[in-house]
Amino acid sequence: MEAKKLDIWVIVIAILMYGVVNLFILLPKEHYFENMIMLSLIFAIGIMSYFSGMVISLGLAAVVIFFYGSYVMYGNVILGNAVESHVYYWMVLLPTVAIITSNIGGQVRGLQAENTKMKQEYADYVTVDASTGLDNVKVFYGVLNQHMGLSRRFDLPLSLMLVNIMYFDDIKGIVGSDRMKDILKTIGGHLVEFTRTEDCSYMLEDGRTFALLLFTNKEGAMIVKERIKENIKQLNVDNSAKAVTIKLELKIGISEYLDREQDVIGFRKSAEKDMEYDV
Repeated sequence: MEAKKLDIWVIVIAILMYGVVNLFILLPKEHYFENMIMLSLIFAIGIMSYFSGMVISLGLAAVVIFFYGSYVMYGNVILGNAVESHVYYWMVLLPTVAIITSNIGGQVRGLQAENTKMKQEYADYVTVDASTGLDNVKVFYGVLNQHMGLSRRFDLPLSLMLVNIMYFDDIKGIVGSDRMKDILKTIGGHLVEFTRTEDCSYMLEDGRTFALLLFTNKEGAMIVKERIKENIKQLNVDNSAKAVTIKLELKIGISEYLDREQDVIGFRKSAEKDMEYDV
């Protein structure tokens, strides 16, 4: 509905501007300089009204009308000049243009605000990482909390593994953003292959760290870790635009859920701390 209103206002201002320009051409040539100034002022007020509100735009129009009216009155009373018909045209056109352009500006700003709000709401509800196709951090914490509850209730082994790409920024600088997305997708696909169906893989909020929830103890997670590292070593990143071949290296941290009082943040922090010792 708002877009249709904007279309109507744009059509109205286009018709009005067409009429104003044609009127300017048809007006008497002896008032050319005066009319040229008024035409310029109309376009200036139109532009300023587009970026300001109705009150400011009408205020600008009122100021111009005041000075223009004073000029006309001086010519009529002091100099004895007749008030020509074009004076009334400008008096009407000034506030009309101000009202229409301020409405168009308001409609555009309203649509922009609505678009921004919709983008934010969309981002809040997105649960899949665009680069890898894995669930993102919003899903991760919810599932992690559920898995921790299952582990406590049924005494199931649970480990959290964090996988970080070493020299991420350097590699991205060499291969570019698009190629880096392909690399992340490839690594994410391998991580899913190396884990069982009941295990879960995620991409965290920094866009470079993967998280795996494994129903196994730390010894079992270490086996998965070695399998991942050996397989990733075989992946070479070749940038065809530059004569550079890069071997991917990963830092992996593992934390087993042993402290039953630990929350999801604490569980993640323990895995991040373990990652610091992986060389």
